[in-house]
Amino acid sequence: MNILYITYLFGKKWTGPNYSVPSQINAQSKYDNVFWYNINNLFKDRNNGNLKCNDIDDYPKLKISELPKPFNNPDLVIFEGLYFFSFCKIAKECRRRNIPYIIIPRSSLTEFAQKSKNIKKSIANLIFFNRFIKNADAIQYLTSKEYQDSGVKWNSRHFIIPNGIESKNTIKHFEDNPMARLKGVFIGRPDIYQKGIDILIESCAYLRKELQKNNCIIELYGPEIADNKQRIQKMIDDKGLNHIIIQKNGVFDHEKEEILKNSDFFILTSRFEGHPMGLIEALSFGVPCLVTKGTNMAHEIKEADAGWTADINSKSLTDAIKILLNDSGSFAEKGKNALKLSKKYNWDVLAKESHQRYKELIETNKRIESI
Repeated sequence: MNILYITYLFGKKWTGPNYSVPSQINAQSKYDNVFWYNINNLFKDRNNGNLKCNDIDDYPKLKISELPKPFNNPDLVIFEGLYFFSFCKIAKECRRRNIPYIIIPRSSLTEFAQKSKNIKKSIANLIFFNRFIKNADAIQYLTSKEYQDSGVKWNSRHFIIPNGIESKNTIKHFEDNPMARLKGVFIGRPDIYQKGIDILIESCAYLRKELQKNNCIIELYGPEIADNKQRIQKMIDDKGLNHIIIQKNGVFDHEKEEILKNSDFFILTSRFEGHPMGLIEALSFGVPCLVTKGTNMAHEIKEADAGWTADINSKSLTDAIKILLNDSGSFAEKGKNALKLSKKYNWDVLAKESHQRYKELIETNKRIESI
C-alpha cells in the first residue's frame, strides 16, 4: 500500500506526538510504502530514522497532486491530529478525488478536550471541522476509553490502535530498604488543567502528614511554557508543600531515562489524553504508575496490577495515594507487571495490525466505489 501521512509537528520535545508520530510512521514503513508530509518547516532537526520528513518548504502548495509518484495518488491518507485548517484543505482534495482518509485525533474529540476553549472550537467545528471528521473513512482512536469519551456523534466508523514503545535494555530495580526515600515523578508538559496538576496538589495537601511520615517526595519535570510553572509554584506555596512537591526543568532522552529508572512510581493525573507516551515509557522501564481514568490507561493498569488508579477528582486520588503509601512492599511486583503490560505496545506488533486494518479499509472503499 502507498500511505501518505499528513502531520503538523512543531519539534518541541515535551509534546508526546513529536515522539509517537515519527515512531509510528517509521514502524509502518517496514510494512507499507509511506511518505511523510509535515505541514510546516519546524521539524527539520529531529532524528527520524531512515525516513525523510518532507515539509512545506519541499512541497509548498498543500496539494496531494503535487507530491511525487505514487503519493500524488495514494491508497490512503492519514491525518495525525485534528485542529489544523490546512488538513481541511487537503481533505477536500481527498473527497474530490475519492482518496480514502483516516484521522487520528489524539484526544481532541473527547468531552474534556472539547470543553477547553469550547466557544472557539464550537465555531471552528461548525464551519470547518465537522465536515472534515464526518467525511473521514474512519477515526483511529488510540484507546477504547478515548473512543468512549469521544462518542459516535463525530463519525461512527472507527477502530482502535494504540501508541507504541521500543523495548528497553535496562529497567528499574527496587531495593528492599524501608527507610529509603519514596520518589514519584511526573514528566511532561506542565498543563495544569489537562494534566490534572491542580488535582494532584489538592490531594497532596490533604495527605501532607502521611507523605512526610513515609518520606515521600514528588518531582514535577517539565519545561517553562507561558506562566504555567509559576502558577503551579504558587499553588504549591499556598498549600505549604514546598518540601514535598518539587518542580524541576524538563528532561529528555537519556536524562529522562535515568530519572525514570531512579524513581519509585510515575504519576499522571490527567483529565484527558489520547494515549500518553510518557506513561507507556514509564511502564517499559518497569516503573509502577499512579494514574487517573483521564489517562485512558487506568483500566489496563488496574487489570495488570501495574500501579494504582483513581477517578478524576481529588478525593479519589487522595484515596489512591493512601493505598500507594501503604503498599511499598508491592512496588517490585507491580514494576514487573508494568514491564509485562508495556510489551503489548511494541511498535512492530502495532504496525502489523495497522497494515491489516488499513488494507481492509481500502478494500471496503473500493467495493463501495464499484457499486
